[in-house]
Parts: sequence; structure tokens; C-alpha cells
Amino acid sequence: MLVYKKSTIPLLKILDSIQSSLKKKICLRNTVKKKNTIAGADVHYEDRRMRACVCVLEYPSCRLLEKVSARGWVTFPYISGYLCFREGPVILKAISKLKTQPDCFIFDGNGILHPRNMGLATFLGIALKKPAIGCAKTLLLGKHKKVAEKRGSFAWISHRNKVLGAVLRTKDNTNAVYVSVGWGITLKKAIEIVLKTSRYRIPESLRLAHTCSKVPI
Repeated sequence: MLVYKKSTIPLLKILDSIQSSLKKKICLRNTVKKKNTIAGADVHYEDRRMRACVCVLEYPSCRLLEKVSARGWVTFPYISGYLCFREGPVILKAISKLKTQPDCFIFDGNGILHPRNMGLATFLGIALKKPAIGCAKTLLLGKHKKVAEKRGSFAWISHRNKVLGAVLRTKDNTNAVYVSVGWGITLKKAIEIVLKTSRYRIPESLRLAHTCSKVPI
């Protein structure tokens, strides 16, 4: 696996500039005109290879309609805050194979809950011009109040006096997930969609994509 090196620093300054320049393209209003289909994407690693899987589900029944995958090589090291450059290309490659056009995407990562507001879900939402939600299993930044153990409980996540996401309990007495706007959707609508499509801890579209991505490369 590629790892962080000091020589990477000049490159990161360039990537910071790219992310910052894309901020003007962020859309925080609701552009979801219909909610018939929801897609989730996840990436599995095997040494220096990776496999992205995208699953499209009927909404809100979560019936699987289509799944596609794409392979790629790891060409960018894992560095927190730069996941879009590592996983974005192979996810877009998989999405290009879809016959179904999803009404909304959920990505395993963050949206604007990111140091430069440019998490994986925001980056891909801008690229696709499709409503996108970030649903992460760990908190990248920000603070929030304690969340009750009951399904549906949530609290806002704030950073520098701005609400950038929500910590959401999708199942009783189970670890919460961290939801944020990617592109073209409001935080309230993102919470609603994640909750309605979560039978277990993570949304069903992400859970199925995660399973699919583990098929041997």
C-alpha cells in the first residue's frame, strides 16, 4: 500500500488548491426531484489493486436493481482528507457502467464535513452533477453533543461555528454514522434518506456495495 512521504508535501499543496477552487461549485440546496433509486459505492483494496462496486437500489424498499464494478491500481497514498484523489477515479469508472441513472448517491466518506469542505461525496457529486450524500463510520473533524441510543436520534456536528453534518443513530444501541451533504441536497434530506435505507448500521446501498467490492480481483 502506498504511504505518506515527506516528498508528497508539494503535491498536497497543489491538491489543496484544487479542492479549494472547487468549493464554489458546492450546492447545498435540494435538487432531488424524485427518489425512486439510490446508489451506494464502496472500494476494496488488495495490495496495490482496488475494486469499486456500485449498487443501485429501489427507494425506499432497498430492492437491488443493478450492481457494477471496476478495477484499478492504487496510484495515490492514503492521506486523511484526500480520499477523493485516491478512490474517486475508480468509483467514477464503475458508475460509468451503470444502465440505471440513480436519483441520489451515498458514498462511504464525507461531504462538506471536511477541512476544505471537499470530501469524497462532494468531489463526486460535483463531478456527476448528482445529489450526493457522505456517510462515514468515523468522525473526521468537528464536535457534537452525545446522541441517544435509540434509532433516529441525531445531533449536529459543528466546526468553527458552522454545522457541517450530523451524527446519526441508524440502529438501536449501535455505533452511529456521520452524515454530511455532498452536493445537491440538504442535510435534513440526507439524514432522512440514510435513515430510511438503513436496516443495519450503514445504508443498505453501502452495505451491499461493500460486500460486492470484496469479490476477488
